[in-house]
Amino acid sequence: MTEQSYNLLQKLPYIHLIYSTPDLPHPSDQAIARQIQSVETLQTPEVNITWEMMALARVLGRIQFDTHEIRIAGLGQPLSPEIIDRTILSSQWQPQIKVAMRQHQSHLSLVYAGQSHDPIEKMIALYKVARAFNHENLLGIVNENAWTAHPVADTLSPEQITSYRENLPFVLWMGYIKIYTDPEHFWWVTKGHHLFDVPDLAYFVHPGEDENAILTTFINIFYYIFEQDVFVTAGDTLAIQQTGQTMRFTEVTEFEDFLMGPSGTLVIEKIDPDQVSP
Repeated sequence: MTEQSYNLLQKLPYIHLIYSTPDLPHPSDQAIARQIQSVETLQTPEVNITWEMMALARVLGRIQFDTHEIRIAGLGQPLSPEIIDRTILSSQWQPQIKVAMRQHQSHLSLVYAGQSHDPIEKMIALYKVARAFNHENLLGIVNENAWTAHPVADTLSPEQITSYRENLPFVLWMGYIKIYTDPEHFWWVTKGHHLFDVPDLAYFVHPGEDENAILTTFINIFYYIFEQDVFVTAGDTLAIQQTGQTMRFTEVTEFEDFLMGPSGTLVIEKIDPDQVSP
């Protein structure tokens, strides 16, 4: 993949479906349409499917429905070691789940290329198509933009897919990466916020800090910026109503290769409310 192609993909939602065998699944066009339509009623009933190539170990085509278009490219080989290390190994799942996903033998890439401007609807469209390629050999879903991956479980059921509108599945769609500076201190940084036009967030964690509280702060700040459509920059402050904690946003000053996201990253730090300028 060229650098130009990779930079383009960073701006588009896309996922990889990973399978335990070299042979990719080949559902019929009717089965694909039926599975997409089974999630919920489409705005228009047609599902248009076009294949440029369809072989056991190589697939290339596109699927169109409503305002969505999903480009499909499959290969009978694993993802690159670099992608595996950055996503599967960086995910928060149990070791046995990560080992199983790491041992995949083929992958199917789904890239959003439609007209929707809603990032949630783009991701839901990807998961509708992923449902159509669900198979007993499907080990998991890799989200390269978010530096994460997850097992299938019930994530492709109609009930789960439609629930993503009301409750964003942060554990599936966002990555939370730890970068240790020594055995007791680490940077914790989000990945994948840029697909929602929200800057990624980083926090320097000291021994004894409540990681669940930090994760909740990440999520609360994401919701504030995303739902209120506000612009936040270094120097701004924000009071978290749920905890009463005041946070200040600052610039990334180290480990930029890891901390900086495609739409920028803001460091958050706790401050006393008295430090907030009038």
